[in-house]
Amino acid sequence: MEWNAMMIDFILIVSFAAAGAFIGAVTGIIPGLHTNNIAILLLAILSAAGIGIYLCILIVAAAISHTFLDIIPSTFIGAPEEDTALLVLPAHSMVLQGRGYEAICISALASLASVAVCFALLLPFRFVMEEPINFYEIIEKNMPWILICISAIVIFTNENIWKAILIFLLAGIFGMVIIDLNTSFLIQSSPIFPALAGLFGAPALLYAEKKILPEQNLEAEEIRVKKRDIGGGVMAGGIVAILPGVSSAIASTLALALKRERSNEAIVAILSATNTATNFFVLASLFIILKARSGFAIVMREFINVEKWSGFLIPYPYNLLLIAVIVSSTISYFLTKHIGKFVAKNISRISYRRLIRISISIILIMVFLFTGFLGLLIFGVASLIGITCLEMKVRRSVCMGVLLVPLILNYFL
Repeated sequence: MEWNAMMIDFILIVSFAAAGAFIGAVTGIIPGLHTNNIAILLLAILSAAGIGIYLCILIVAAAISHTFLDIIPSTFIGAPEEDTALLVLPAHSMVLQGRGYEAICISALASLASVAVCFALLLPFRFVMEEPINFYEIIEKNMPWILICISAIVIFTNENIWKAILIFLLAGIFGMVIIDLNTSFLIQSSPIFPALAGLFGAPALLYAEKKILPEQNLEAEEIRVKKRDIGGGVMAGGIVAILPGVSSAIASTLALALKRERSNEAIVAILSATNTATNFFVLASLFIILKARSGFAIVMREFINVEKWSGFLIPYPYNLLLIAVIVSSTISYFLTKHIGKFVAKNISRISYRRLIRISISIILIMVFLFTGFLGLLIFGVASLIGITCLEMKVRRSVCMGVLLVPLILNYFL
């Protein structure tokens, strides 16, 4: 009987993890929809259902899956989310070279490799952040200075520093104006979505000069990612995952700013690894430092009792959630390649001008559904800043001042 009960539990864990992976796939390919929305919805309708651990398994699986699949809209229609904003230009550039599917495969492999490296570093991460090293206490005491250092790296890695400072401050002032605005319309959202869509999505599409979309190469068997790209992404994701108020977009900015090689392939790999690692370590931080650094982690605390990981053995239910990560990342890898190949195969049938119009229309519709007319205004202003950045030939990572400046000022004001 005990063996049967264990088998039933295992089947339920895998089933909920698989379901979460498919839910994350849906949220990943729909611009603006996030797993945080799904987590909040589950909390609203199933908080008293008595299946909290299984809902947490589903939420974790969806959060991991989302970081795999959200490369698809970023690549083919230039619609960014917070964690893929910097991916839009390099990935879409590969589409214009007929290598859109290759970009998808690089991203999928980088995310999968990131999960493997995260597991390898999980135990060291626990001992560095808490006893005996207690690195988290040092970070917490020096938070604003860390953010200032990240900002300095983003700015001073540009060739034209003064132009970079100008765009960074312009985006930062814009961020200060919009950060506290209530933009929720038909669907719960924040002003960050239209801001990033304008800063990164629209300019990438408007500046694409080709009028004919080349046929996409669907043969991508020899895909490789560099170890240092994955390692850099994992390190950036691990550091940022423990910082209060700092999103995966900032991790991406940090990882990219420290990267000397600027090839499209390297950028796609390192940012994909960063995004997946951030969610992995957000989950780890929940049990190591008892801090929820993302919406899905906040909801999970409502479903389960979070026990601090204080020894070598991984506590319950964190061990079950790690199983969900393995199941989800495996399913998501193949889902990303399969859906990406389907889109790449059919995307070239549409004229590029028409694709641009469709892509911008989709972004505008999603912005309106999530944030209404105010969101459209934010999108328009952000687009002007993004276009100015491209005109000045400044790295677009400086546009992340929209997040960094409000965060820094929040500590001093």
